Amino acid sequence: MKRFLILLVTLCASIASAQTPEPSTLDKASEEARVAQLALRAAEAKRDQGAEPQEGERTGTVGGSRLNEAYLARQALLEQEVAAARKRYEEALKRWNDLK
Repeated sequence: MKRFLILLVTLCASIASAQTPEPSTLDKASEEARVAQLALRAAEAKRDQGAEPQEGERTGTVGGSRLNEAYLARQALLEQEVAAARKRYEEALKRWNDLK
């Protein structure tokens, strides 16, 4: 009886997994493109919000102050993040378009 129940449960599980459709390659590519687009938007928003100098990113001069290397380095890092996110999005979009 115990073997019968194990067999029945195994059979039911295999039937259920056979009936669950696998997402198509096109669906996966579409989802990857959507996620990459959201990541690009988030990176762009982070870059835009980070435009204002933070504490310690200005150096005093005789006539006022100027943005220093810390600010420029932070801006370069934000731009690199946007560029990487854009590249991932463009690659995902290309994969999706190639599959259509």
